[in-house]
Amino acid sequence: MLHNSQTIGALGDRRETAAPSRTPSLERSKTYRKVLLLDAYSTRTLACVRSWGSKGVEFAVGGETQWDMSLFSRYASEKFVYTSPKKDAKRFIQDINRYCREFAADCIFPTSESAIMTCSENRKELISVPIIPRERDIQTMFSKANTLQVAHSVGILAPKTIHISDEMSRAFSESSVKFPAVVKSEKSEVMQSTKTKTSAPTAYVFNRRELQDECQKRLASGESVLVQEFIDGHGLGICGLFDEGRPVALIGHRRIRESNPQGGPSAVAETVEIEPGVMHSTVELLKRIGYTGPAMVEYKIERHTGKPYLMEINGRFWGAVLLASAAGLDLPYLYWKMLNGMDVHPEETKYQTGIKGRYLVGDTKALIHCMKGRPKYWPGEFPRRWPAIKAYVNSFFDAQTRDLILTHDDPYPFLGRLMQEFV
Repeated sequence: MLHNSQTIGALGDRRETAAPSRTPSLERSKTYRKVLLLDAYSTRTLACVRSWGSKGVEFAVGGETQWDMSLFSRYASEKFVYTSPKKDAKRFIQDINRYCREFAADCIFPTSESAIMTCSENRKELISVPIIPRERDIQTMFSKANTLQVAHSVGILAPKTIHISDEMSRAFSESSVKFPAVVKSEKSEVMQSTKTKTSAPTAYVFNRRELQDECQKRLASGESVLVQEFIDGHGLGICGLFDEGRPVALIGHRRIRESNPQGGPSAVAETVEIEPGVMHSTVELLKRIGYTGPAMVEYKIERHTGKPYLMEINGRFWGAVLLASAAGLDLPYLYWKMLNGMDVHPEETKYQTGIKGRYLVGDTKALIHCMKGRPKYWPGEFPRRWPAIKAYVNSFFDAQTRDLILTHDDPYPFLGRLMQEFV
């Protein structure tokens, strides 16, 4: 079993945690000189732009619109706009090849599942090397059903799940569903013939009719469906870089607030020490897959028992990766070192616990949801209005809280984020 090593620093009770670190065994026939970085709308890409820009890594960053926030960064000196794979996969590939030539990029790094899947489907047509998971890893990690099968094989606790892929299996499974239940699409993105499509968001159903309607709607649109038991609790992410399943650098964070208290992207999260049992489960899971690259393993910690339930794996950089940078762990740069066969040293894998990262737009959305009050039939805990207002305001004055997009040295991506929201 792997354990974190810890040292108490000079900052009160904040700790510096070092994750297990090894020199990567990645064998590359070449080193990469310049990256064509995609998905400028995402915090994942913004983390790379700020990291690589400050470290002198050469890149050109592209977005699907001129308002994508990473294009506003002080570090984005070369930038472009391309066709979204959600609109036209063929034109997306043509655009990427054109910009690889224009910017002399020898590798392509997408950070979204949509772009990763499209690059994977068209590997042979790309003129530069796509830095994406292997096809087998995409099949495993981008499919919640396949991920849960691997988890079961290594004895990791997960919510009780029924996988529904056709009408007959739906009719057979309904009698065994306990309400309330959670309905998810089996994949977040679906590859269609000419483009990718984002699946419907997670839904909560409270009776058999709602279950039938929700499943029917997703099946009719070509989405395979998961029906899961409801787990009330908070989210925990074990995130980092892996080399053939071995952890190179890891960081843990717990979600304090989500943009939708019923479940959604992180609005405020805090870095935490990784508990040995969860560390062991995470490492065993990624070892079984044999995954190489950045990933987040997401758990839900049940509110009353404290048991961790595996929810999914993100086989890419995750939305809260900027929190790692705020806590002193520069994962995009360490990944660049991995890709180029450079050593990752133990001191580079340390991070401070107790650092809170905030996305102001997401936190404001969370507050709006709280002000509307507890949704009808919602079975879990839900923030009350006055404590929610107090927590929101206090975050502006908390010395341990960092706004992850609006920073003093690179403020303009925040304006881009606002434009993304309202334009």
